[in-house]
Parts: sequence; C-alpha cells; structure tokens
Amino acid sequence: MSIQLYFNPISQPSRAVLALLILGNIPHDLHNIDLMKQEQNTPEYKKISPTGNVPSIVDGEIVLFESHTILKYLARKFKLEKFYPSDIVEQARLDQYLDWHHTGTRQITLTARDFVFYPKFFGKAAPENKDERFKELDWYLKAFEEIFLGNGKNKYILGFPEPTIADLTAICELVTLFMLNVDLATYPHLHQYLKQMLSIPEIKQVHQHAFGFTQKFTENLRQEYVDLMQ
Repeated sequence: MSIQLYFNPISQPSRAVLALLILGNIPHDLHNIDLMKQEQNTPEYKKISPTGNVPSIVDGEIVLFESHTILKYLARKFKLEKFYPSDIVEQARLDQYLDWHHTGTRQITLTARDFVFYPKFFGKAAPENKDERFKELDWYLKAFEEIFLGNGKNKYILGFPEPTIADLTAICELVTLFMLNVDLATYPHLHQYLKQMLSIPEIKQVHQHAFGFTQKFTENLRQEYVDLMQ
C-alpha cells in the first residue's frame, strides 16, 4: 500500500518528507494542498491534519502530521537505518539537531516569510527590526556551521557518514536563504554543505518547484545561488 503524502512543494517540511520517500524508494501518492487557496483549512483536510499544516501522511489506518514525526516513522517502518539509525544513542544524537531545528535553522524561513513573502504577496509591511532579525539569523547560521558541521569537518550533520533525516530537513530550510540573498562568503562551511547536498540528484529534484519560485520572484539573485540551483 502506498503512503499518501499531503504536501505543498513550497513547504520546506513537505519537501523533506518527499525527499525521504524518493531516496528510500517508498511507494507513495502525492496530494498537493494549495496553500494560496487555503485548502489546508478545509474540513476534509482538517480530518487528516487538525493543525491545518503540511505535510501529513495517511498509511492505511495511520494518520500523522508533523514532519519530524513522519520522517522517523517512515525510516523505522521501512528500515531505512542510514537515514535514522536503530541505535538509541545515534538516534539521540540526531534528535538533538531535529529539536534544535525548530528554533534554529527554521529561522531562515521565518525571516524570509516576514521580509520577502508577506510584503511581496500580501502587501504586509516588513517588520521594522530588520537589523536585529538579520543579526539573529547570522547567529543561527554560524551556530549551524560550528555545532553541526564542525566548522567544515563534517560532510553531513554531526559527522554521520551519509545524509540522515536531519540533513533532509535542514537542506529544505537552508535553500530559503536564496530568497534572502544572504552573502554565502560569510559562511564558507555552509556554502560547501549546500553544494554537497544539492549534488544529490533526488535532493535537487524535490527543490525544482521552489527554485523556480525563487528565480521568478527574487530580484538581483546572487550568482552563487544561481550556480547551486543549476
């Protein structure tokens, strides 16, 4: 039986789950929830995801929302140990990143939402504390480089030999930096990590819609981002 994935290609958590389904060769069917049409708030979808968020999955009688829960469930069910090991210590190590992600790497998307997406698409004024917000974002990006990439020593998050679900969820947030046009010269280890992750064909595949969106709506896009998207 195929996994039924309810997602939106612009949603970062949605892309993380889709990437695991593809990389893990897990049979699945896609159901695109149009966020601009507010389909996430319909009574039908709320039966699947009470919070009205994407992604969510239906696996027979099992219904799940929250991307990290879904990623762990899929890795365990389909025995994808290289993505989420069965060893309790290794799981705990990865869980450190997954827990930090919500208030760490996720800040990239929240910053892009407030300073790019809301003003451009909804005419909402950007917050007045731009300098403060970007200084805070700088701290999170440098923390990502230092703590999780070991300042360039780690090819993947926390030094795992292959990409894990931590990497799948991280890369989907990190590419949102493209919309902010942040200078990657300030973050050389992060730049290298982006190159490494986006060299994986399946990872690049799930980002094609988001890349098209970025190229269409981002002014004066930096060449390093254009290169990464090609």
